[in-house]
Amino acid sequence: MTKPIQVKNIILGEGMPKICVPLTESKSEEIYTQAVNAKTAGAELVEWRADFYCNLCNEDDLRDTLEELIRILDGIPLIFTIRTKKEGGNAELSTEEYVRINLVAARTKKADFVDVEVFGEEEEKKSLILQLQKEDCRVIASSHDFEKTEEKEALVQRFKRMDETGADILKIAVMPKNFEDVAAIMQATKEMCTCTSKPLISMSMGSIGSISRIAGENFGSCLTFATVGAASAPGQFPIQELRVMMETLHQENRRQETK
Repeated sequence: MTKPIQVKNIILGEGMPKICVPLTESKSEEIYTQAVNAKTAGAELVEWRADFYCNLCNEDDLRDTLEELIRILDGIPLIFTIRTKKEGGNAELSTEEYVRINLVAARTKKADFVDVEVFGEEEEKKSLILQLQKEDCRVIASSHDFEKTEEKEALVQRFKRMDETGADILKIAVMPKNFEDVAAIMQATKEMCTCTSKPLISMSMGSIGSISRIAGENFGSCLTFATVGAASAPGQFPIQELRVMMETLHQENRRQETK
C-alpha cells in the first residue's frame, strides 16, 4: 500500500494524481515567465528542466534562478531535473558534473525534489541519492526510454531495481509502439504498487500513450505532466484540458465505488 508523501501543501500518492508543469526555456527571464504562467494556470507542482538552462554549469546563476523561482512559485513544490541526452533530454554532462550540479541545487534548500537518472554509474547515483536526502530533498529515481517499451515483467523488475536505490519516489516513462505497450506500463505500475510503499510515477509517451497521462488514478501513478506552452515530452496535454479529463474520471471512479 502506498505511503503518501507530503511536501508543502501537496500530497503525492493519495487521491487524484497531481499535475506538474515543466519549465523548459533556456534563459532566466523566460523561465520566470513560464513559472508565472504555470502558477496562474493552477499547476500543483512545477518541474524546472534545468538541462535546457543556458547557464547550467554556473553555480551562482543556478542559485539565483532557483531563488527567484521559489519566490514566484510562492509555495508550489519544485522539482529540479537535469535530463541527459541519453534519456531524451538536453544535457551532455559527465557523471561528476551531473552529481555536482544536482548537489549545488539541493544545497540551496530551494528544490523540494531532485530527479536522479539511476541507471548508468549506479553506485555513484546511489551515493548521490543519499547526499541529496541529507540535504532534505526528496529524490525521484527516474528511467526514460524514448525508443521502446519492455515487457511488463521487465518493467516491474526495473521498478524494483530503482526501489533498491533508496529513492523516495520511482518514475518510469516509456515509448509505445502499440496499445499493448501502453497496457504493459500501466499493468507494471499496478503490480509494483503491491511491492513497495513508495509513490510511483509512470507514463507511456506519444499520442498512443496519452491515456496513461489521464488515468494514473486507476493504475497507481501519482503524478502527471501537462503543458503551459511548450511540451517537454511527447503526448503531454495542456493543463486545463488534462484537469477536466482527470476530474471527470475521478468523479466516475467515486460513483463506481459507492454502488
